[in-house]
Amino acid sequence: MSTSPSKTLSPAELAKLEHAFASDPSSAAYKPLAEAYLSMGRFMEAMVVCKKGVKAHPNAADPRVLLARVYADQGKDKKALEEALGALQVQPEDKAALRLAGAIQLKTGEAEPGKANLLKAYSVDPGDPDTVTLLQQHKIEPPRPAAPAPVVAPPVLTPSATQQSASALSNVAATAGAEAQASVAPTPRPPSTPRPPAGPSAPVRNEAPQRATPQRRPQQVVVEEVDDEDDDSPRHRGGGRASSGRGKLVTLALLVAIPVFAGGYGWYTAHTRKISRELKKHLEGSAELLKRDSFDSYKKACEEADKALEVNSDSGLAHGYLAYAYAIRWGEHGGGDDARRRAEEHLAAGMKAGDVSSHLIAAEALVQTYGGKGKDALGKLEEKVRALDSQGRSSSLLYLTLGLIQMNAGDLDRARDTLERAQTLAPDDPRVYSGLGAVYRRLGQDNTAWKNYDLALRYAKDHPESLLGRSLLMLEQDEPNFGLVQTMLKKLLEAEPPPSPRQLAAAHLARSLLVSRVSAELPELKPDVQQKLVEATAVPLEKDKARAEMLKSEETGFSLDKQNPELHLIKGRRLLTEGNFEQAAEEIRKAIRVDSSRAQFHVELAKALMGKQGGEKEAAEALQTALKTMGDSPKLVVMLGNALRRQGKLDDALTQYQRAVKDPKAKNPEARLAMGTIYRERSDWPKAQEQLEKASQEFVGQPERSAVALTELARVFQGKGDAAKADETYQRALNADEGFTPAYYYYATLLSKDAKQTPKAKMLAQEYLKREPSGEHANAARSLSGG
Repeated sequence: MSTSPSKTLSPAELAKLEHAFASDPSSAAYKPLAEAYLSMGRFMEAMVVCKKGVKAHPNAADPRVLLARVYADQGKDKKALEEALGALQVQPEDKAALRLAGAIQLKTGEAEPGKANLLKAYSVDPGDPDTVTLLQQHKIEPPRPAAPAPVVAPPVLTPSATQQSASALSNVAATAGAEAQASVAPTPRPPSTPRPPAGPSAPVRNEAPQRATPQRRPQQVVVEEVDDEDDDSPRHRGGGRASSGRGKLVTLALLVAIPVFAGGYGWYTAHTRKISRELKKHLEGSAELLKRDSFDSYKKACEEADKALEVNSDSGLAHGYLAYAYAIRWGEHGGGDDARRRAEEHLAAGMKAGDVSSHLIAAEALVQTYGGKGKDALGKLEEKVRALDSQGRSSSLLYLTLGLIQMNAGDLDRARDTLERAQTLAPDDPRVYSGLGAVYRRLGQDNTAWKNYDLALRYAKDHPESLLGRSLLMLEQDEPNFGLVQTMLKKLLEAEPPPSPRQLAAAHLARSLLVSRVSAELPELKPDVQQKLVEATAVPLEKDKARAEMLKSEETGFSLDKQNPELHLIKGRRLLTEGNFEQAAEEIRKAIRVDSSRAQFHVELAKALMGKQGGEKEAAEALQTALKTMGDSPKLVVMLGNALRRQGKLDDALTQYQRAVKDPKAKNPEARLAMGTIYRERSDWPKAQEQLEKASQEFVGQPERSAVALTELARVFQGKGDAAKADETYQRALNADEGFTPAYYYYATLLSKDAKQTPKAKMLAQEYLKREPSGEHANAARSLSGG
């Protein structure tokens, strides 16, 4: 995918570039250095330099295009396309980004968007040889410039020419005269009426015309919804033979008939084209608003589609848009019975109209799903998607709808695959990325979930569902960025126009969870850090005030939306962070009673039960239920291993941990840490060392978890009798995270065996007691400290 290779640089030239970049990473020096690395196949260095270039130049396309080339040259087409499209977000007319995006899309089977991007690149610079080469390679014909219309001089009519013209127009005159007698201004045909056949009509006769038997038009799926209905061709062409009489009478007839005919026909065509343009304008407006995927945009899309129906009440496309928008307003935004009724009415009207659009099919599936017939909807929609695929007419909208229904049914692996197919067909649809964010979040793949929410927000600024998804995802982390969560929730709660009642309700519950988590952390912080956190999150420092605000947020949320099981889940998480495991479990059970098909609810129940004394068995059962739905999610498998370990079933636990790391390419340090600890407890030193070394390497960027793994590894060396290696590894653990207090105690136990190290052992034991005076090892530490 890269352009022509750069010339090979000498070591001195490369060093000069590296020095220039190191001296000023925010300068344009990133570009020649990244290109040099790329030409040498040093992809990792090229990627690092490009990412710094993106950070330093966020409004430039070049660094993203370079990064896309780095991914493309490694065969990572999906990542390459994301970066190329990201470049087009900041510079839509950048020919290199257009060319690269088009080439990747054509390579990966996205023929139409790929062709469109290459043609746009050509329109930006028709002389660019790389673009021309790609067009030729893919046999895409570049647009030809329109030929100028020839200038025709008006004819000079001589008497003989006048006679010839009269003869040539005599047929028109006869027909025009007949039409003029019938009606001076013919009634315009509505756009939904079939066009009359072109060509000469039958001679005008006195007998009544025979009526043709009407035939019912077969249903046809329309994937491309809005067609251009403007048509400059005549709708009616009259003909017939007039008398061959010539002279002044014919000329007089022409002079009378032609203006009448021309006036009537001109009014008719102008009126018909005006109706067609009005219909097209409102349909296109509605379609564009639907893509924005916000509560306000769905309301406005309905308004535009209603206007389209005012122009043509039989428009199947308009009914399809309305059915789809109202189905979402009912099922996803808490629109109530009125939204449901309207969705069903427009669904019936659209089916009756004949042409079935993809929006109408999607609406039918959503109405069935939200009406409790999800299984029927799933089977029917899968059949239609397969049928369209076999015709080469795949629909991103139908793949999106199918993926969302699969996710709600708990079939997360299939939902992920289906939504990724939708993303391939529509790489700029925020609703697709938001859906992917939700499915990856439920699969426990937090980094991928965050990335997809981020892409949704790139294509739709302040996309409500993605802001909400990112906020809740961040609050699930061990060390969340509370200030960022507050910023996102504030956008949702203060947005104008506001999000849907359902989204607002969830935002209020998320705010309650934020207040709870911040309040729990504030007492442990220094005063200056406390103040900064209070300012960043607007959480009151006083505990009573914070609790009052938290409860008020929850009350407001439940008053806005009483039917959403997600609210019980969020409240359950809040109770879990406060250590109220029994109450948390009960709140999550409420969510399961509303919708038992959601595997994520069972996962959250297991988390609550694991904190409860004696809840391990029920937690394992809940996780088994979730795994049946979600498949081998590594995160869930580790949780199941932990539940079994808590029950003393160590062999069963090891089986689950091994299952979590069966993919050699996947990183799962938590599973490796758990296995290493079990092996250490069994004195199986080689296996313990192997797993703990891998865990410590995979905990990159996680200081505390890295310190835990290194401390366990040091204990392995200590158990083996390798004091020097144990000493070194304890030091590494404390360097990783000096706040991990167990490392001080275990390091003290090691040094206490050497009389020469007694003072240092006492100092470490005292440090442990200073940090955790009532800790698990406090008594033993006092003995070591000599206290």
